[in-house]
Amino acid sequence: MKNRASLSRSPRKSLATAAAVLAGALAFTALPAQGASTPGVSDTEIVLGMQLPQTGGASPGYNKVDDAMRAYFDYVNSKGGVNGRKITLVAYDDEYKAGKTVSTASKLITKDKVFAMVGSVGTQTHISVIKDINRRGIPDLFVNSGYSGFYTDPKKYPTTFGALGTYVVEAKILGKYIKENMADKTLGILRQTDDFGRNTLAGLNTAGLTFTPDKTDAKFIAGAQAVPGALDAQMKQLQDNKVDVVIVGATASAFAAAVGSALKIGYRPQYVVISVGSDATTFQTILGARGTAPAVSAALLAGTISASHAPSPGEADDEFVKAFKKINDEFNKGPAAGKVWDNNVLQGMNIGYLTTAALQGAGKNLTRPGIIKFIENNASKLTSAGLSPLGYSAKTHEAFTGFWIGKYDATSVLKPIDGTRKMWTTDSAKGLVTELKYTRPAIAADALPKVG
Repeated sequence: MKNRASLSRSPRKSLATAAAVLAGALAFTALPAQGASTPGVSDTEIVLGMQLPQTGGASPGYNKVDDAMRAYFDYVNSKGGVNGRKITLVAYDDEYKAGKTVSTASKLITKDKVFAMVGSVGTQTHISVIKDINRRGIPDLFVNSGYSGFYTDPKKYPTTFGALGTYVVEAKILGKYIKENMADKTLGILRQTDDFGRNTLAGLNTAGLTFTPDKTDAKFIAGAQAVPGALDAQMKQLQDNKVDVVIVGATASAFAAAVGSALKIGYRPQYVVISVGSDATTFQTILGARGTAPAVSAALLAGTISASHAPSPGEADDEFVKAFKKINDEFNKGPAAGKVWDNNVLQGMNIGYLTTAALQGAGKNLTRPGIIKFIENNASKLTSAGLSPLGYSAKTHEAFTGFWIGKYDATSVLKPIDGTRKMWTTDSAKGLVTELKYTRPAIAADALPKVG
């Protein structure tokens, strides 16, 4: 495992044997729910924990999020921290494997004694630890998963809050667009066989779109895309069934692999991709590693339809984009490739910003129950780069409630369809998709959140 910690934290050694992994998992289960004082909080420091795939088949793109978050926290620390405390982020590589997610969570809780988990990546991996994290009352903040099952019932997971709009919400919004603009096309779906893929399918079904198993519904096991040619059969299936529009409910690495497989058989459908799967840099990096020239991969991405709750990272005039790019340039200590500005870096910066706002709002007497209560009761005070309001309340822990729909241009920038950005909103149930009217609060001159 590749570990990265900010400030004075030194790298932790990997668990060396299966026995050690098992011991860590048992320690995770046996730990008391709360000590006499708040773990991870001292007079001078707040320690946060994170899990993500830094290596492995699902890591491209996602492995940039922790360095971007840490860069924002280091910027905050350079300005005095939050209420006099510096923020330390300890991140571990779980390789997008649930077993490693359990062992890394054990280390973060029992050894690093984190105050909260922040920005952890992955639906299926987070499922392996979410019950234990919530049982202990550990804040599980701004998870990088749009799986609705984590957030729509706070009684089930009272400490977990999302960092994305749910896949159901996004799929319903995209589904409405597809139904109104592609009624004469044959539709198909390529999806992961996990809750990400199932959420995507559920949202599309609610929007009135249906698919036939083994014909217009093509499935694969998450992570399989790491093997060259792994999605050849799925793309051939969709081609054989004369699918004109392929809707992708999968990661960016899978989308890139799917396009590569389609190219081999001369298949060029219209792609509509759930936002976490359409990052341009990740797409081009993966195809580049397989011998595709940048100009060619840019041309392949051009015309792809996707959605976003935030500005496109290519919107150079957006005030949050400008501020976050500057902080990334000055404070990101990750590898050069990891610093390249894209949607993953923007997302990491935005979570850092949002976390800082929540820590400010929770006050000097920082406690785990206190920050959870603050987020539930003060969603309107937690501003961010998002072009949609946050949905947090005592009834739901869903994050962004709206999306805009765009199309990638020849320079790999997602731009509003027809040149005019229109936001749409809905819920993760059966509610209608309606137009959203919302004005995002401006970012402060010092790029620090102001929570009054």
